[in-house]
Amino acid sequence: MKKALPYLVTSLVLSAPALAQQPEAAGKEMKETKIPAEAQARMDEKRAMAEEKQMMAEQKRLQAKEKAAVSEEKRLTAEEKKAMAEHKRMMAEKKADMAHEGHMEDAKDNKGMAKQAAKKAGQERKELGKGSEQGQAAREENSKKWWQFWK
Repeated sequence: MKKALPYLVTSLVLSAPALAQQPEAAGKEMKETKIPAEAQARMDEKRAMAEEKQMMAEQKRLQAKEKAAVSEEKRLTAEEKKAMAEHKRMMAEKKADMAHEGHMEDAKDNKGMAKQAAKKAGQERKELGKGSEQGQAAREENSKKWWQFWK
C-alpha cells in the first residue's frame, strides 16, 4: 500500500484539471464584436475585389478554352487538307500508272505493227518477174503505200 499511495496521489493531481468545471461560454458561439464602420467598409471592398478577381480569372479560363477549341479546329482542318492532298497525290499516281500501262499497250501494238511490216517486206511478190520491164519498174515505183511517204 505504501507504494500504491504515491501513484494514486500523482494520478489525482494530474487528472484534476480535466475534471474542473468549464466556463459558461465554452461550447457556445462567441458574440460578434462590434467592428467600426471604416473597418467594415474596407472588408467589403476587399470582398468585392476578391469577387472581381474571381470573375476575371473565370473569364480568362473561358477564353483559354475557346482558344484551345479554335486551335483544335485548325489542327483538324490542317489534317483534313493533308489527307486530301495525299488522296490527290495517290489519284495522280494511279492516273500516271494507267497512262503508262496505256503507253505500254501502244508500244506493244507498234511492236506488232513493225513485225507485220517486216514480214510483209520479206514476202515474195507474186507479180515480180511478170510483165514487161517498163511495167515492173512502174509497179516497183508505185508499190510504196501512200501513208508511208517517208520511205
